[in-house]
Amino acid sequence: MERPNILYIHSHDTGRYVQPYGYPVSTPNIQQLAEEGVLFRQTFCCGPTCSPSRAALLTGQSPHNAGMTGLAHRGWRLNDYSQHIVHTLRAAGYRTALVGVQHVAEDASVIGYDETWTKGMWAADVAPAAVQWLSKPSDRPFFLSVGMEETHRVFPEPGEHDDPRY
Repeated sequence: MERPNILYIHSHDTGRYVQPYGYPVSTPNIQQLAEEGVLFRQTFCCGPTCSPSRAALLTGQSPHNAGMTGLAHRGWRLNDYSQHIVHTLRAAGYRTALVGVQHVAEDASVIGYDETWTKGMWAADVAPAAVQWLSKPSDRPFFLSVGMEETHRVFPEPGEHDDPRY
């Protein structure tokens, strides 16, 4: 059986409010990917914020089982980074790479990607780096995580009486 390449594109706070999901937000390139690939329409989010929901998706565990019940940049972390999907895919012969942002570790190097490019978080930097990575020839299937920041809303910094982890 041929193993498919996996391109995991994620952006902060976008949700499903883009063209492939029926919203009037023009995203022609994402629409083309959806038409040519697989688009999941019956899904749910396991956590109300970035890190817990991503941890659930990337480990196959509920956020509380994975150890990620808060945000990675506020001190939360996976209980065991070897449970991240990149390790399962590597064992199946995949190359794994991260381009741009991720949100399950304060330091991306602990996750275990074969390659990481985390010099930027904006699409203008991330997209060309992803295209460059994709242009490398390989005889193995890949898992490429491409993360961008543009759609994230601005949130106030915690006050003196707030727990800074939340």
